[in-house]
Formats: sequence, structure tokens, C-alpha cells
Amino acid sequence: MRKRAFVCVITILPLLLLLACSGKGSESCSEAGDTLLLRHARNLTIVTYPDRTEVTMLNPWDTAKVLARYTLSKSEPSRASLVHIPLERAAVFSSVHCALLQELHADDAVGGICDLEFFNLPHYKKAVAEGRIANLGNSMQPSIEKIIDLNPDALLPSPFENSGGLGRAETLGIPIIWCADYMEHTPLGRAEWIRFYGRLFGHAKEADSIFDAVESRYQELCTKVCDTKTKPRLLPEMPWSGQWTLPGSGSSSARLYADAGAEYLFAGLKGNGGIPLSTEKVVNKAVEADIWLIKHHGNLDRQQMNADTPLLAGIKAPIWWCDTSKTLLYEETPFHPERFLENLIAILHPELGIEAEYSYFKPLVKKVKRGKSKKVKG
Repeated sequence: MRKRAFVCVITILPLLLLLACSGKGSESCSEAGDTLLLRHARNLTIVTYPDRTEVTMLNPWDTAKVLARYTLSKSEPSRASLVHIPLERAAVFSSVHCALLQELHADDAVGGICDLEFFNLPHYKKAVAEGRIANLGNSMQPSIEKIIDLNPDALLPSPFENSGGLGRAETLGIPIIWCADYMEHTPLGRAEWIRFYGRLFGHAKEADSIFDAVESRYQELCTKVCDTKTKPRLLPEMPWSGQWTLPGSGSSSARLYADAGAEYLFAGLKGNGGIPLSTEKVVNKAVEADIWLIKHHGNLDRQQMNADTPLLAGIKAPIWWCDTSKTLLYEETPFHPERFLENLIAILHPELGIEAEYSYFKPLVKKVKRGKSKKVKG
């Protein structure tokens, strides 16, 4: 009898499981999604199912909370947090993400952009001039009327802590996909968001391939720096309107400096983003710098810098600067940190003999009499 009972149980169990999965329990039995393995991004989770993709973004300022959740569907029309993919007419707020979409050959899906005056991308400027892409105005306060006229299938802005969101634009029922990649803690963590954007625009394979190449080169460069005996003391940025904003220790920029074999002078600053400090406080430490790295829109003049802010005269480190009005540093390096890293290593560790394929920075020189020039030493 016991043997027969055991056989019955073995026979009935599969039937009970089948009935459970065909009834109310079908969702739990068939809903085992495939989680995309993200190797570096920490604020993003992507789970694919046969009929959709579920995306969760953590709040970068409080990772115990969720910033947003999205359902990506190829069959359902877009509404609120449900996003019909691939996107075909998106409002993309930043030049960073427009440059990425151009690399992915998905730029024909960009219907509107913001902050046109800061674009270094001729392709998009021409498209706006010809009326093929709408100029939506300021990214912090985009034109609601122009957004309504465009009727995009999604808005892609960047979130900012305590910014209050997008105001009236959030009442239109258009999916708002927050581009929070810049708040990742590492350069590769930010770059890996390309895999999410690729899935939004129907270019997943291309995005995965690009990221694999980025990761491989970045890690190769890190290996080359590991055995260097010196760590030049690095000072980044310059003051603006009396404040000097420096990257916090948890930011991707601070990690990039470390990976380049630098001793970042303000590595003790806590925070994941930019930390504003007084010029006086920065200068007290900045006098120890070996290299001063500056990003500046337009020409940079050391004498004028000292005249505008006399405290800067005490910093004797040679300046390497990037004219962001003429280079694509801001557009290219967020999703290609290996290019920035290669450039930094060439500056900080010339003994390694690495020549940067993408050269964004150059030594600052000043004109002297008889048309000659010399490097500025202080």
C-alpha cells in the first residue's frame, strides 16, 4: 500500500504543477525573466521576457529607492511608464546622448533636441536648420508647445537632485526616460548604459558590441598603468563665479583619475557628483599639484585667469587644457571613457609611450615677443 501511495504521489505531482501553471498560478510559473548581466552599471536593472523588457533605475542620490520603472514593449503603444520600442521620434535633451545615437546609427529617431547652442555636432545643427529636428529650447524648461507639436514617443532628459522634474511636461502622458547614466560611480558603469539605450532604439547588438570593445580597451590601459612608480598630483577644473566645482570621491571622474595613475588632490571629497568649494579652499591644496587639467569653452589665457582671480597665480603646475568649443570631449567620452583615459595616461605618464588616438587636451602656451611661444610654467 505504501509503495502504491508513493507511486500515486509521483504521478499526480506533475499534473498538479501543470494545473497550477494553467490557472491562477500561470503568471508566477512562466514569468521567470532573463536578467541582462550588467558588469559595471549599478543603478540599472534590465530583465527580458518573451513579450516585454522590464527596466528599473535606482535613485542615484538614494539607492534604497527607485527613480523609475519602465516596461518596454514592441506591441503596446507608449503611455506613462510603458514605452513602445523601438523609439522612432524621441525628444533627446543632451548632445551626449545625441552623439551616442549617431554612433548607433539611430539618429533618424531623434525628433527634437534641447540646448542647441551647446551642440558641437554639425549633423544635428543642420537638421534643426532644415526643420527636420525641432529645437525644444532650454533642457531645464523645454517648450511645452513644441513638445506637443512634435508629439514624441518619449522624452529623454537627465535628472538632477531636487530639480523639481520637468513641470508641465510630466502631465502630457509621454514616457519620460531619465538618462541617469552620469551618476554611475565608475566610467565603465556609465558607459554600460549604452546597452540600455541600444535596446530603446532597436540597436541592442550594436550597443553590446561597442561596449565590449570599450571595456576591453579601458581594462587594457589600466593594466599598463598598474606598474608605474609615480603618481602625479592632479588638479582638475578651474573656478567659475567664485566657486570651484570638483568631482566627489564616488564619481566616475575621480575613478578615471585613479585609473590613469594620478593622485587626485581632492580624492577625500565625499559625494558622487560635483562638489562646489570656495576658490580659497581649493588653492590652499592646489599649490601641491603637478598637473592642472582644465576644460574650458573657448580660448584660455593664463594671464587673464590670474588677473580675474589673483589667487590662481600661486598655482605653479603646468596646465593641460581642452577647448570644449572645438573638441568632442563632452560628446564622445561619456560612452567612450577609454579615449579620455588614454589621453590622460599620455599626459601623466609619458614614459609609457602611449599616444592618444583621440587627443582632447594640449599644453597651454602663451605668446611672447617676435611671434614665439613657450609653455606656461605658472
